[in-house]
Amino acid sequence: MAAILHFLLALGVIFALALLVSHDRKQIRLRCIVQLIVAEAALGWFFLHSASGLALVESVAGFFETLLGFAVQGTEFVFGGMSKQGLAFIFLGVLCPIVFISALIGILQHWRILPLLIRLVGTLLSKINGMGKLESFYAVSTLILGQSENFIAYKGILGDIPPRRLYTMAATAMSTVSLSIVGAYMSMIEAKYMVAALLLNMFSTFIILSIINPMKKPGSAAHRPG
Repeated sequence: MAAILHFLLALGVIFALALLVSHDRKQIRLRCIVQLIVAEAALGWFFLHSASGLALVESVAGFFETLLGFAVQGTEFVFGGMSKQGLAFIFLGVLCPIVFISALIGILQHWRILPLLIRLVGTLLSKINGMGKLESFYAVSTLILGQSENFIAYKGILGDIPPRRLYTMAATAMSTVSLSIVGAYMSMIEAKYMVAALLLNMFSTFIILSIINPMKKPGSAAHRPG
């Protein structure tokens, strides 16, 4: 009971602080905030408590473990088994897998597989969070590509984006962790918490942005990365 009260108190304080610095309180849409809270709660229960959600998390974890296994074999081939001797752990155990997964993401990006996935998920997100497709596309692509690389993908339209929309994009970028780093984190943290945190953190950011930086959903077609 104490934990629930602590959670509700923390939630109230966060919402109050966000409301205090809100850019335009009159534009806050409670329906979108409620939708996001319900979606986040449902995803949290699905990934952490349901049998199918846990099975999905285990599948994702197994996929990344396989990728990390390939990265370890490549690292040992290049550096001659230094990792087995406990040498340069951060470089060999964390940074090298990041390089490997980043290269894999680059291949999927080149084959246009990731852009298609980003647009599909981004379109679905825009219907839930009440924001424009641009912000939703950007949040999903940041989750996959990473913060710095993602801004490069949108460089052709950055000069035309209004400051408030650009703030929303920057905030979503700061709240995500790219898949290239997820593999390294999964070697330190239990996989189910990592997968749940990736998605829930993105939804939490949408909730806070809906209060701090509320905007009417653009009616025109969204910009997309060129």
